[in-house]
Amino acid sequence: MERTVGARIAAIARKEAAPPRGTACGGNKAGGTGYFTSCNGNNGEPEFWCADFAKWVWQQAGVLNVDVLSAAAASFGQYGPVRHDNPEVGDAILFNYSRERDFADHVAIVVQVNPGGTIVSIGGDEQGRGHGIDFAGTSGVFADGPYQSAAGSTPPTIGLTISGYVSPVEDDMPYTQKEILDLVKQGVAAELSAGSTKHEILALIKQGVAAELNADIGTSGISPAQGARAAVHAQNALAGIGQQLTELTAMVHALQQTPPAAPVVTGTAPHATGTAPVTGTAPPVAG
Repeated sequence: MERTVGARIAAIARKEAAPPRGTACGGNKAGGTGYFTSCNGNNGEPEFWCADFAKWVWQQAGVLNVDVLSAAAASFGQYGPVRHDNPEVGDAILFNYSRERDFADHVAIVVQVNPGGTIVSIGGDEQGRGHGIDFAGTSGVFADGPYQSAAGSTPPTIGLTISGYVSPVEDDMPYTQKEILDLVKQGVAAELSAGSTKHEILALIKQGVAAELNADIGTSGISPAQGARAAVHAQNALAGIGQQLTELTAMVHALQQTPPAAPVVTGTAPHATGTAPVTGTAPPVAG
């Protein structure tokens, strides 16, 4: 049975925390070195790498859209909505995060959610010795907890205040390829029947995508693999849709502006004024 994206994230994070635990410049369990730029962020010295680790774990688990994340912990706050409660396995947990200042002191990964409101997290760049860069160079990947998950609380093993949780974009899409294509067809039908504009059609498609990104895990019965394939198919199907809708709109407008062909009249015209019978083609109707 395929694991959900959250379960995959937790499993990968746990491997990195197991001895020999991951470090900024050591080998990771995927066969590489460190986590993205963790080892060379400051003139060849380790940078503060908690976000590097969290991003790397998400990427290894197949999370979508991780390219928008950076080595800054606050980038997770820009990735998606920051919730103050209901943590889920696989979530990023932000500490001392301020959207206004676009800053966070730390980010880790939720790997366990327990009854009673406690969680276990795993984070990179933890338990180092020294200050500044020296801290990053001696830190590692560690598990913390169980500790209370409420926003505003301060886990004693971390010493920073919980700001909230950010969920990864799922790859087990609740929309199939057929359902997404149906959304497009609905938009085209609306253009033809109700005179909707291209912008309204694109808005309809965006609504479908937004619903996809905000849907709960497992709501459709679609497996992660099926969802990933549907995502690829949908991306291909929607490529160039803006241009296609532009052309469609132009065609519809052209049809609406073309005057109807004049009918061919044969036989006898009405004798309202006593005129002679008329045969042949009637003149075009001025429009």
